[in-house]
Amino acid sequence: MKVYILFVFWLSVLGIGLLAGACKRQDSVSQTPDTTAAQRPGFYVQGRFLYDHCGNQVLLRGVNKMNVWTDRTGSSFAQIAQTGANCVRIVWLAHEENGQPTSAAELDNLITLCVARQMIPMVEVHDATGEWSKLGQMVAFWKRADIVQLIKKHEQYLLVNIANECGDDQVTDAQFIQGYTDAVQQLRQAGIHTPLVIDGSDWGKNLEQLVRVGDDLIQADPAKNLLFSVHTYWPMALGANAQFIRQQFEAAVNASLPFIVGEFAAYGAYAGDESICGPNGKVDYQTIISEAQRLGIGWLAWEWGPGNAGGGDPLCSVMDMSTDGQFTNLTGWGKETALTHINSIQKTSIRAPFLVNNSQCP
Repeated sequence: MKVYILFVFWLSVLGIGLLAGACKRQDSVSQTPDTTAAQRPGFYVQGRFLYDHCGNQVLLRGVNKMNVWTDRTGSSFAQIAQTGANCVRIVWLAHEENGQPTSAAELDNLITLCVARQMIPMVEVHDATGEWSKLGQMVAFWKRADIVQLIKKHEQYLLVNIANECGDDQVTDAQFIQGYTDAVQQLRQAGIHTPLVIDGSDWGKNLEQLVRVGDDLIQADPAKNLLFSVHTYWPMALGANAQFIRQQFEAAVNASLPFIVGEFAAYGAYAGDESICGPNGKVDYQTIISEAQRLGIGWLAWEWGPGNAGGGDPLCSVMDMSTDGQFTNLTGWGKETALTHINSIQKTSIRAPFLVNNSQCP
């Protein structure tokens, strides 16, 4: 996200068909018959689902945390863990503001602390947000010798989100396929075998494009181990109602696309000249988590907080799930999403058995 960039909303309802029948609800963790699980170094994607090292299906339920800006020591993980979350998307950068590389040691510590709380670490780099031309720089970060070494150390449970929201609403299907085919193959050649998470273009929002290009990218991955991510900052004010959300999700599920909702909030949608955190920036987050539960889709809420007003819009403090980063001070939509809604983290999250059992198969 978000508060650091301008949102351009992409909303197309043409070509989206409802599924003929009801989609079966998936359990948060279930056993797969895949006999190759023991030969894989870590988590993997099969069909449209994610599995842990032991072959247990895992449905992600967690949050984003802007560690690189607001919590480099990982103190927030103890608070986040109290929600029952099974995953944290760790927001990171390839380069500091002064242009120097970020510290692999700091990132190592964050991953270690996250796993100690039995939560899956998903690491993303934020430098390329909305900028397609920077995808190669993000690949270069992951290929750094110290970062590859770090990934290998944690590959049994790590998820690598190649680039946060890389690309605006002008990225074509052909560009997306070519760019991410090259990125994925470079990372595999560098010895990275974890699931690779690919955000949609248009600042993460373009799920329809992911449906169109997903299979091409999976086939181009030697490991066949990709997970796609949509950031559902779809404005209610421009027609992104419950029906639209349902149609988008069902179309992707019907296409067997392995995808998650990598970011969502009660606000953050494109609102023209107004604040994305004002009335026209509202998002139907309740339908998002309800449909995700019905269809077996993982999700990670944006963002634990505090800090969302740090991009210059004071109204965006409304996107902080917790006012001060403490579990006891969850508020508003954040408290509902984490604790009180029937489809909240606390009421639907099941942690990966591999992590619960100290990184061993039960």
